[in-house]
Amino acid sequence: MDYMDAHAHVFLHHDTFPTTARYRPTYTASVESYIEQLDRHGFHKAVLVQPSFLGTDNSYMLTALSKYPERLRGIAVLSNTTDASTLRSLDKQGIVGIRINLFGITCPDLTSPHWKAFLSQLADINWQVEIQAPPVYLIQLLPILKPYRLNIVIDHFGRFNPIKGVQDQEFLQLLDMLEPEKHWVKVSGYYRLGNEIGIQNAKDALKLLMQRNMRNHLIWGSDWPHTQNESQINFTKALTTFKKIINCDELAAQILTTNNTNLFTF
Repeated sequence: MDYMDAHAHVFLHHDTFPTTARYRPTYTASVESYIEQLDRHGFHKAVLVQPSFLGTDNSYMLTALSKYPERLRGIAVLSNTTDASTLRSLDKQGIVGIRINLFGITCPDLTSPHWKAFLSQLADINWQVEIQAPPVYLIQLLPILKPYRLNIVIDHFGRFNPIKGVQDQEFLQLLDMLEPEKHWVKVSGYYRLGNEIGIQNAKDALKLLMQRNMRNHLIWGSDWPHTQNESQINFTKALTTFKKIINCDELAAQILTTNNTNLFTF
């Protein structure tokens, strides 16, 4: 079975950034450069995730999907007022879900009429909802999302407080909410869990996730080009460190192949 990278970004440095962007890259991360990374490391398929600094302008990612329709799928950032016909069009172009990135902004009210209608439409077309947020937001959102027939994907180990580590009480609450048949956790971006302690934090979190029967719903992505961490990380280091964190060849292979492809159907 082919290796799959379940989380990467592509963008142009001259894109217009939303005023709310917390980060504005000064370089291009082209889809061609990314495909070279995949080929070099033996990955055939991948999922592109719309970076938050591009807002709802998914145009470059959609162009990338059109260039490599057999190899790439996409997670878009969309307004919750996006209509059903637009969603169907995006689905045909290779989009398989939406991303909600809540760092630096207030937690949305998913019980509002717009959100309820939007989430129902996402369930109708079998999309997923990927959330990058601290545990304090996740523990508010997961109960609201529970009634919807949606796969919920939690980014980067749940982004718990690096200093508190896995003893972060909100992270422990989040772990207790996880349902192995509904929730997926990306065991990626360990360097977003602290510079010096990120690897140990990731190992500690993995142990707790395994104890909660999440083995079959752990997925991995390179997080290429590792925005805001470009100087300390690359695809090779992200992959080799992931394998060290997992510390089990069989489980690492399962995550990179079976788990990833069970969530992202091509």
